[in-house]
Amino acid sequence: MNFNKFIDSPLFYRVIALVFAILLFAYTNEDKLSSTRNSTDSTMLANASTTMNVALQLEVNSNKYFVTGYPEKVKVRVSGSKAMVTTISNTRNFKIYADLTNLKPGTHEVTLKQSGLNSDLDYTISPKKIKVTISNRKTKSFPVQFNYDKQRIASNYRAGSPTADPDVVSATGASSEVNKISEIIAAVEIPKGTKETFSRSVLLQAVDDKGKILNVVISPQTVDVKIPVYSETTTKKVPIQLATTGDGDSDKNYTLSSSTETVTLSGTKSNLSSISSYKVSVPIDGVSSTTTKDINLTSPKNGVTIVQPKSVKVKITVGDSSSGESTLSSQGSSSSESETSSSSAKSSQDESESESQTSSQSSSSSED
Repeated sequence: MNFNKFIDSPLFYRVIALVFAILLFAYTNEDKLSSTRNSTDSTMLANASTTMNVALQLEVNSNKYFVTGYPEKVKVRVSGSKAMVTTISNTRNFKIYADLTNLKPGTHEVTLKQSGLNSDLDYTISPKKIKVTISNRKTKSFPVQFNYDKQRIASNYRAGSPTADPDVVSATGASSEVNKISEIIAAVEIPKGTKETFSRSVLLQAVDDKGKILNVVISPQTVDVKIPVYSETTTKKVPIQLATTGDGDSDKNYTLSSSTETVTLSGTKSNLSSISSYKVSVPIDGVSSTTTKDINLTSPKNGVTIVQPKSVKVKITVGDSSSGESTLSSQGSSSSESETSSSSAKSSQDESESESQTSSQSSSSSED
């Protein structure tokens, strides 16, 4: 009775409709699901191949022997199912190696081997064989030496002693190669016109006595190099020398004097070392009576960059050459000489007038 009511109810028809809808969906999508499964299966079963560059490993007693002559990497071509090839290409969980464990020092030809490749994969290693040289291993420590172009330091600047951190490194290799090492060099490339301390990380090289680079392993391979650069300018005090320039009156005598006895020069040590005095040129053109002039001091063209003071006051004493009342002289490198000359002139008033004139003419000649 109740079942008949359920059949006649709208809910019954809704359930029936849902069941038919599910059956219809399953029927219409069965072909697509089957096609997808077949496509996936065929993809997984398809063959593929790939070529990889793989680091070559050595099996050797590295504490006792040092090996040279082998390539760092070799090519491996792998073929098989696409899924396996893709996996091995992504993971690279295999190795290619040369077994040197039973070999003694010398040159040997060895066949390369693999470990970790699935047995279902085909592989080809290129090259199949390599030649290696096995030597007794040796390690030795060396101080770091420096090589750089000092000409690239700016003018009037000088480089101090370079330093390296660390300043001692070790070289490891075949004993025959290590024995050839003359020095470990840090070749530093500094910019042209460098005026300040230069620092850089530099790759080291081991060279023999002829400068040939040797095949050894340096530890560490790089060091931090520091080259101090400083100004070469210094100062020096020198006496001044007064000298007349130009044409004065022919019947006049000119005496030069200044309260400034020395000047301070700034420049490079090498250039200042050759300077013992500073010449001050005093023009006497048009000077007919005693006067005082301010003379600007300029830097001579011999490496001097600064002159202090920048100017000096020079007294030009003018006398009549026929009267013998004054003499032509110029202040030399020592003011005491000038003072001595003055004192002598005063103390020799009893001497003849002709002798005084002769002394004056002699001074004029030396000044010119």
